[in-house]
Amino acid sequence: MRLAECSFIGRNENLLITGSTGIGKSYVASAIGHQACILGYRVMYASTPKLFAKLKMAKADGSYIKEITKIERQQLLILDDFGIQPFDAQSRAALMEIIEDRHEKHP
Repeated sequence: MRLAECSFIGRNENLLITGSTGIGKSYVASAIGHQACILGYRVMYASTPKLFAKLKMAKADGSYIKEITKIERQQLLILDDFGIQPFDAQSRAALMEIIEDRHEKHP
């Protein structure tokens, strides 16, 4: 399988896995992340709702920059359950910051 080569990471390409509930999207994303780790890439796998809840708490306790920096360092960022919940204004702003920072770092 070509995805297992993880060459899309080196080309700074995005991968969107879509489909019905229960067909294995999370499993495939996890397998790709695992393979990327084996190949030496820095990978973060996160549930989108949990990640943005964590970022909200980080804003409150002063560790936001540290958390965003941790995300930015990753070569592969896997956001599971993306869009399962609506984004509030703070989460939308954090998402845009992550996207912009990653785009600037990996144009």
